[in-house]
Amino acid sequence: MNQLPAKQRGVALIVVLLIVAMVAIIATNINSRNQLSVRRTLNLAEYNQAYWYAISAEELAKKVLKQDFEDSDDNRVHLQQYWAQADVVFPAENGEIGGTISDLKSCFNLNALSAKSEKGAGGSQPKLPLAAVQYKGLLVALGMDDFGAERLTHTLKDYIDEDSTASPFGAEDADYESRAVPYRAANTLMSHRSELRAVLGYTQNIYLKLLPYICVIPGVKTQVLNVNTIKVEQAALLAGMFANKISVGEAESIINQRPADGFEKIDDFTNISSISSLIAANEALKSSFDIKSKYFKLDAGAKVENANFRLESVLRVDGTKIEVLTRQFGGQK
Repeated sequence: MNQLPAKQRGVALIVVLLIVAMVAIIATNINSRNQLSVRRTLNLAEYNQAYWYAISAEELAKKVLKQDFEDSDDNRVHLQQYWAQADVVFPAENGEIGGTISDLKSCFNLNALSAKSEKGAGGSQPKLPLAAVQYKGLLVALGMDDFGAERLTHTLKDYIDEDSTASPFGAEDADYESRAVPYRAANTLMSHRSELRAVLGYTQNIYLKLLPYICVIPGVKTQVLNVNTIKVEQAALLAGMFANKISVGEAESIINQRPADGFEKIDDFTNISSISSLIAANEALKSSFDIKSKYFKLDAGAKVENANFRLESVLRVDGTKIEVLTRQFGGQK
């Protein structure tokens, strides 16, 4: 056989090497895509498993609440019950499940500001309803000046009340439509406290300062504070409920002197010397306090390998029935 000239043999070798290189590149690319596809599938499987673990935390929370209510003869809710245990974590296959339950009557329900203002005497400006006065008191107790607190109270009230009429220091559609990114006032109840960031004047700093004291109970328009579950760190809220006619220090003292398993009767709270005269002067105040609750929030988290899932559920206890009112995924504040 005739052999190819050296030049042609060199070219043939280069062609073969190029083909081998191309095959190697294609094989590597196919392998990388397969690995990415497998990893994506595993991530999805882990995420789905974490989701169901979080849902199981919800079911466990229901059982705990049901047990506490069955054990309580008078349906009192206090911090010595099982639901109040903090940061409970359970091991699970390839991960863990954790969660915290909080009483939604141990915070200020923002939806309470949807109440209509009372008519002023002799054609004067309408008076803020009790819940709005208490909310303004909370802002002042947290260090805000009186005018700033008044303005923020009115803007929040205008944002969630049903009408489109701006109050003296409030804001309605025209104010929101003139912003860089225009939108309109909700004029309806909130479903999550994070909606507060859409209200005019509520900066991130103000929102973060309010976070430990505020909440939203879906569909509920009243503000009732459970004096058995409020914590000493929330003393500013108790002071605000009395429009700061007691100091934050006095509020701390009242909470610290509370029995470990809470007040047995609401009268045990309202008869405390520093507040009894305030309630006697304004009977409506008494209806702002209670020792019972039926709305709770679960902050649950689940981890499976590298997948994390956060769940926030609002639960309502209605006799022996416990239902989920809302769910929020992602752990937003």
